[in-house]
Amino acid sequence: MMQTISAHMEQSVDMQQSFSPLLMQANHILSLSQTELEAAINDAIDENPALELEEVATCPVCGRRTGGQACTTCRLAPPEPQLAAPPDDVRPRIETEYRAPSTADSDFDPMSFIARATDVREQIVESAMASLTDWSAQAIAVVLIDAIDERGFLTLSIEDIADATGADGDLVEDVLRTVQELAPPGVGARTLGESLLLQVAYLRAEGCDIPAVVTAVIEDHLEDLGGKRTTRIARALDVPVEEIEAAQAFIKDQLTPHPLQSQQSATWTAPSSGGHVVPDVVVTIERAQLWIEVPNAIYDRLHTDSFYRSIAKPDTAEKAAASAAPANQPDQDTVAHVKIHVARAQQFIWAVRQRKQTLLRVAEYVCAYQEAYIRGDARGLRPLTRSEVANALGVHESTCSRAVAGKFIMLPSRKVIPMSDLFAASLSIKHVIQQIITDESVTGGTLSDAQISDRLLDHGIRIARRTVAKYRSQMHILPSTIR
Repeated sequence: MMQTISAHMEQSVDMQQSFSPLLMQANHILSLSQTELEAAINDAIDENPALELEEVATCPVCGRRTGGQACTTCRLAPPEPQLAAPPDDVRPRIETEYRAPSTADSDFDPMSFIARATDVREQIVESAMASLTDWSAQAIAVVLIDAIDERGFLTLSIEDIADATGADGDLVEDVLRTVQELAPPGVGARTLGESLLLQVAYLRAEGCDIPAVVTAVIEDHLEDLGGKRTTRIARALDVPVEEIEAAQAFIKDQLTPHPLQSQQSATWTAPSSGGHVVPDVVVTIERAQLWIEVPNAIYDRLHTDSFYRSIAKPDTAEKAAASAAPANQPDQDTVAHVKIHVARAQQFIWAVRQRKQTLLRVAEYVCAYQEAYIRGDARGLRPLTRSEVANALGVHESTCSRAVAGKFIMLPSRKVIPMSDLFAASLSIKHVIQQIITDESVTGGTLSDAQISDRLLDHGIRIARRTVAKYRSQMHILPSTIR
């Protein structure tokens, strides 16, 4: 008896998304600040002899090619009142081509744009002094902030601080909560779990979507999460493993174990940790038209070395000369070595120039959306999220986040602000608070933070008294007892 064995072959197509090294390099370059970009370019030049940076004189403010003095845009006199912004449904035509302005201030000092980098602790102390009116609470705040280490954690216990200041432990706890609200999210925590919970609370208040089990995982199962025992956590919380994995991904991507060293902390209120602010984007207005550009000439100054290029890809004349004089022709190992370096240089140049294009696209969209604010209307800032910009431009949300993080924009008023401010809906709230405080003189009295909170309800803004105190301190406005 014979048994028939049949065999057949099946072909299936499986599509997987992967990131090429070139794309990963481009994403890294995009996430850098201007100072970090210049440092990365210098490092790349040191490592790759085929990469060179053209030496030219640039504007000390924005980096545009000049004769070494401030460019005409950065020397603009204070702008004249602009025409009213068009309706929201009329999108303005935005040009990236630079137009030289007609007026300039010959006495303009470009050093006026240079800002001293303020330590984050100094900012927290300043905000705490403005928010806490009692001198004993202020003294406790100074001790608390001084006890925060370089990671952002409190190194002294509540009991130690109470003994050092002669204060009650409950008062120290209250002051600590105030410091934690004024500081970058997670700073001032006593444990990793407390820091992560503070960051979650901040993201939740900002409207971020947070997996339901994140808080429970942080509170009771942080050690198991570090050991990747997701099944045990899922069994303890009686939820599917997929929910624990989603919480794990959220904690990894959105939270940080060192809150004082995060990018958000670096630009919490200080302009830059590099000592001065270099605008990545410059916006000007001429004949009622917005002009947006990424002016820094460093994007166009990168080139491959001509000598390396001639070896890697010799032209026809060079090939003929090499065939006539084979003794002068480089050996194959040298040619291969040169080609590798030239290819790496070209990839790096592409990544740097891609950064400029992405940054320009994001800036064009954001400035068009926030045109009223760009033109000087302090209350014209509209709610905007990075995901909305990413969807409109057809890019990933992480790409938009990288394009905004650590970047600065110069407004037509010559004020340089973080690009992230154009996404912060709370900025318009700050200006409403400032207007309410300015109008105090009409009534002949001063308003407390609680009264300001009540006044904000007339504008459809519902925030707590402590939030009013936080925004007021960030605007360097004294409390009512001192005003």
